[in-house]
Amino acid sequence: MKSIVAILVAFVLLGCTDHTSTGPVEKKEERLYGWRWDDFKPVPDASKMFGGLRRIFHVNGWIVLRDDYYSSNEYTSPGMVTPTPRIFASKIGSTQWDTLSSPEWIRYIYGDSTGLYAGTQLSGKVLKYDFDKKSWADLYTLPFDPKGAFDIYGIATYGGRPVVCFAGFADTADRRDDNIVLFMKMQTDTGWVDITYDYDSSKEYPFQFHKGVELNGRLYAISGARGVWRFDGSWKQLSKIPYPAWATWTTEDNVSEQIMDIVVHRKKIYVIGQKYSTNVLEYDEDLDRWNPIDSVIETYDESIDPNDPFADPYRGHRTFHNTPSDRLALASDGEHLFIAGDPPWPAVYMGDYGMPYGNEEKGWRFVKGNFCENLRCLSTQATYDMEVVGDTLYLANWSGVLKFPLADLDSAIAKEQSYPEAY
Repeated sequence: MKSIVAILVAFVLLGCTDHTSTGPVEKKEERLYGWRWDDFKPVPDASKMFGGLRRIFHVNGWIVLRDDYYSSNEYTSPGMVTPTPRIFASKIGSTQWDTLSSPEWIRYIYGDSTGLYAGTQLSGKVLKYDFDKKSWADLYTLPFDPKGAFDIYGIATYGGRPVVCFAGFADTADRRDDNIVLFMKMQTDTGWVDITYDYDSSKEYPFQFHKGVELNGRLYAISGARGVWRFDGSWKQLSKIPYPAWATWTTEDNVSEQIMDIVVHRKKIYVIGQKYSTNVLEYDEDLDRWNPIDSVIETYDESIDPNDPFADPYRGHRTFHNTPSDRLALASDGEHLFIAGDPPWPAVYMGDYGMPYGNEEKGWRFVKGNFCENLRCLSTQATYDMEVVGDTLYLANWSGVLKFPLADLDSAIAKEQSYPEAY
């Protein structure tokens, strides 16, 4: 019995000696795999109809968010609401989120390495945020007659300077489309200069951009109705976005060219056209042509007789896509091209993916990983915007901010298929 006790005591002493001789034990935190929520989630309106996230920006070490909130103010009719988006910001790595409020009626924001900009509604003002002073400063105000009103529709940067699209009416008593007044202004070393193109509102709906990117010394800007334009001293409209045959609800004379998003990836321009009606497109600068890079396959039930008056006139027509059914946002980390929308998890382009999967022409794989587990998904709401920050992909999902470490990309797509699923 004494020998057993002695052995036990020896083991205890040995354990203590080993532990204390190594000094303090460092606890290694296990890295979480795949998708996870960030600390921020928006508080939607009580109706749950608005208040979700719509945009995300990386601004010099800050993550900035914009939601789609609506409210009433002195400009609205009784019982009516108008867009009054809220803006939030957090230092990367921090759990504290600040609300960037302003006495101005902000309707638009844009941010990049040059700063965070905002555009107002009706008053035609451009603002820039000072993160040190935690306040907005006036950057430029469009001069116009008090009878008029001008909104900021888009802000982009070109050569490190803001370019702003203003549109409105010289007299708000007459708000017809053929009376729209457009201004394009760009900041220079000597002040703000006008770069508006020649237009006639009575003959065409003026080009009003809502986003722009710079490539090879040129600014490429997209609009909600007039397609893609390029600026390199003057504006030029690029070739029309093609509507594919499967978008049977569109016609050749459909002049509306709604562009959802634009991104630079591997020194080329990529866009998404109208969210359900076009492919993902790559721009061929030399030929001024848009080439689809996603795969769409149409199938029919060949057993159905098209001459049978009682049979399905569409012969069981189905369209198979391998990108989200609602395509809303593009992003690139320099190596990989991502697309997202609804369903909310993004897809990655396999046409230039490389190892370990090689390049699969027109292939896309969903970056799903652990997004849905045990019959539950992190979100069932749409993803409206994306941003790559360092080694992390951020999603501005309607329900909040989702993060994905790009180190897990290969494993997350391993079990996914690159070619069409049905919608």
